[in-house]
Amino acid sequence: MSNFFSASQEEQQEILLTFWEKFKYLIIFALISIIAIIAGRDYFISSSNERDFTTASLYQSYLESNDMETGKQILNSYPDSIYSDFVRLNEAKRSFENNKLNEAIDSLKIVIENNSEDQFNPLQVAAKTRLAKIYLDNADYDQVISLFESSNELTSTMYELKGDAEKNLGQSAEARMSYMLALQTNTNQASKALINMKISDLEGETFE
Repeated sequence: MSNFFSASQEEQQEILLTFWEKFKYLIIFALISIIAIIAGRDYFISSSNERDFTTASLYQSYLESNDMETGKQILNSYPDSIYSDFVRLNEAKRSFENNKLNEAIDSLKIVIENNSEDQFNPLQVAAKTRLAKIYLDNADYDQVISLFESSNELTSTMYELKGDAEKNLGQSAEARMSYMLALQTNTNQASKALINMKISDLEGETFE
């Protein structure tokens, strides 16, 4: 570079011409690559926004009509989107109400698997809570406990459901601990009163 700055105008042109002849294909390739990256990024953003808008519109239509076929369209076209998990949660509820428990369980398990990251995830919490209630209704108490053992953070409702399962398995000490943890994370007075009643029922013991 020092030779370049000290060279005459003709020498500079010669240097630039030599540099161009030697590296022109590399320079052209680099420029094309930069243009392609920028164009690809813009296309991806545009496509993503369009896809998100389409999926959101479909989901809004699904909510308003409660049409199972629209839900299936979302699941088939956008299986990995958050809207598909919303559909699965709703369809699990529909299946449960129609006494199709296996279908409800399968839908909820997919939501849990799709949202299995370590951090707190409301979709995973909702799916696990609903699945635990189904297990409790089926007297699958071990399944409830196993379901929550893999959770890093439990809500008050999850602790209460875990306590219900432990109580039915005769695990009074564990149930009491779960109920106490449910109380600590609960701010609803009616729910707290119910949990206190459950604690009091444990082996005829009363806890304040």
